[in-house]
Parts: sequence; structure tokens; C-alpha cells
Amino acid sequence: MTMQPFSHTQVIDDLKTLKSLTLGYAFLNGTYDTIYEAYSSYLKSFGSPHLKAIGLSKDQKTCLHAAYEGGAKKYGLDWIPKVRDVLVGSCPMCGNSAVGTVEHYLPKTPFPEFSVFSWNLVPSCNSCNQKRGSKHVNGVKQKLLHPIFDKYILGRLKLVTRFDTSGVVTEFELGFNELDFDPVEQSRIQAHIMICIDRRAFKLATNVQISTIAARVAGKKEAGWRSIIEEELAIMHAANLGYGWAASCLRGLLEVSQTQRSAILIPKLL
Repeated sequence: MTMQPFSHTQVIDDLKTLKSLTLGYAFLNGTYDTIYEAYSSYLKSFGSPHLKAIGLSKDQKTCLHAAYEGGAKKYGLDWIPKVRDVLVGSCPMCGNSAVGTVEHYLPKTPFPEFSVFSWNLVPSCNSCNQKRGSKHVNGVKQKLLHPIFDKYILGRLKLVTRFDTSGVVTEFELGFNELDFDPVEQSRIQAHIMICIDRRAFKLATNVQISTIAARVAGKKEAGWRSIIEEELAIMHAANLGYGWAASCLRGLLEVSQTQRSAILIPKLL
């Protein structure tokens, strides 16, 4: 239930937009059919990074990138700025709670032909957007999870922070409910986590959540800490905030033993 699925709330006519762009920009005149075929292939392949770019000229790329950045209403692109402000609780691509940019599932530099199409644009956080850059292109071994196309996988996915208290300092990393997926799905999810998760952002968010829950259990008997954490997680779910790294941290705290949980939380109380 994290790295959540996403759907645009309004009906977006990508083909009407394409027609407007190819008529409005002189450099794009005559490209409608070529871009239309490319986008059809994108939809049929569920956004495969192994698609071949159609080879637009530098001026054509500039036009499409300018159209994306401008979000002009006359081209039917005024929905793009709204995606940056959409309230989804956490980043659909990585689970970070900070969302404020737009992700091109297939990057707009190698694939400018998909720069303004709704099925290639989802809300994202800046840290994972920058981490991916243009890595998700032809030649990658694993296709990233697609927030729109991969609802079946994302609907079953639960990120769980794995804690290691064996050392002097508690270590942690992002894991998930592996047993609920077949080997192919597991491999794809693991690759997605490796490519998308900004380790520094994840570490900071997790430490903040550990401190938050430590303050919540302060003064309570350690035997009751588990119930408090369960209550906090239930509240998150009720508020549709059961996605993301904060919930992942709580799930991780529920997976460890009471002794390990104390080792994680007590230092934050000192």
C-alpha cells in the first residue's frame, strides 16, 4: 500500500493536445502521425523503456519541452501545473511524503515525444525525480513500476522498513512484503526501489518518524508501545496516509521484537 497507484482526476484528451501542438508550432507541423504512432506504442507496451525514440529534431524537442514547461491552456495543457499540487499523501514513485514536481515516467530528454502526454506524467517528489534523471531508458534491465499501469502490483505492495539493531547504531533500509509476489515481480520491485529511492531523503524521513513515535510512547510502559504504534498506523490508514515512508517505519517497528523496538526508540528519548 505504498508507492501508490495514481489516476488523473480529470479527463485529458491527449490527441486533441497533440493536434493543437502540431498546428500551433511551425516546427511540429506534419509530425502528428509520427508522434501519434509513438504514443500508441507507449500505451500498448505500458510505457516500456525499450521503445525507440522517434528522433525529433532539436527545434522540435525545444517546442515540446517549452509546451510542457508553459502548461498553456490553448494547447489543453493547463492540467500539468495542477499535477504538481495534487494531494496524494506521498510520492507515487518512491513513497516520500514531499510531492511538488511532475515525473516523466519515460524521461523527456531521450523521449521528448512523450513530454506532454498524461499517461507519461505523474506527481513526484524532487529527490527521487533527480535521482532517476534519464536512467530509465532503452537498455535498463527492469521496467520501473508505473503508477497508472501497475495498479495491480501497487495495490498489493507494502513497504516495510527493515531495522538492524545488532551494531552500535541502528541501521535500516527499505524493504517490502516479498512473499506476496512472484520472483519476477520481486525483481522488478527491488530494481524500482534501487533506482527511485533517494537514500538521504529516506534516512531523514525515517529518523524523523522514529523521533515522532518515540515522543508518542514517552512515559508509557514499554510493553504497551506496540499497541501505541498500531494505533498510529491505524490513524494513518484512516486518513488515507497509510502510504509512504512514515507508515513503512511503523510497520518495521511492529515487525521487530520488543527488545529491538526499545533499542530503536529509547535513544531518541534521551
